[in-house]
Amino acid sequence: METLKQAFENKYPAYAKRILSTFEKANNCEATWENITKINLDKFVKKLQKEVARSSSKVYCAQFKSVLNLYSDEVDLPKGFAEMLSIKNDRSQNVFLTDKEIQRLIDYVPISDSERLIRNQFVLSCLCGARHSDVVMLTEENIFGTTLRYVSRKTRIEAQIPIAPAVKRIIKENEAYGFVGQEYSLTAYNYIIREICKKVGINEKIKLYQGGRYVEGEKWEYVASHTARRSFASNLFLQGIDIYLISKMMGHVGGIQQTEKYICVPLTSVSIELKSYMSKFA
Repeated sequence: METLKQAFENKYPAYAKRILSTFEKANNCEATWENITKINLDKFVKKLQKEVARSSSKVYCAQFKSVLNLYSDEVDLPKGFAEMLSIKNDRSQNVFLTDKEIQRLIDYVPISDSERLIRNQFVLSCLCGARHSDVVMLTEENIFGTTLRYVSRKTRIEAQIPIAPAVKRIIKENEAYGFVGQEYSLTAYNYIIREICKKVGINEKIKLYQGGRYVEGEKWEYVASHTARRSFASNLFLQGIDIYLISKMMGHVGGIQQTEKYICVPLTSVSIELKSYMSKFA
């Protein structure tokens, strides 16, 4: 009989390594049929939701469930495994970094090349809204006066964003250090950016609704790669920038409905004008 890894590689060769490595890191054990338990599946789902976007979590869990369903007659699997790998459609809360918190990252002096690389990539995404796959390839050739231009590797859509001085400086620095095209694994990336956020004092106590339950902790604990794009969208929205324009700058093919999912602005952050308007209705 095929091993779990062989079964995954046969059905989802492009995703097998990423999904199974996440399972192994979440449980500190090898991905085998014998290790598919309720506890291990729960740890896998929680780690997945903490590291990748909700849409990606749903896809990876659906693929895992599909493989297990295919072999359910041949392997002794825990009862209810399918339900555990079914991520509900309820909207989870996510964090975004404020302007001041992003500036703390910009001012931070990295202690290693890995810190510098990941800090730079994260800040670029915060300030231009680009996907990670696009950020790693940005060079001075993408700078046209006061505008940053690039064609998304994922959607093939051109994005144009007014360029911040920090963006221009970081892109030049990345080229000088030979960082262009360099990437770390998602796990390493998230670990390092969280450690940097912790060092610069992004430690506000927060409570979020995620994965069907409330979680509490310090803000840096919930920062991940997607936090950068959420920060871009949320901060521009707070500045009153039209959501359609934000959508265009982020290269969203799904329009403003897709962009809305990146805006993490709490009710306490609404404008003074709106609060003043609502207060009239006594």
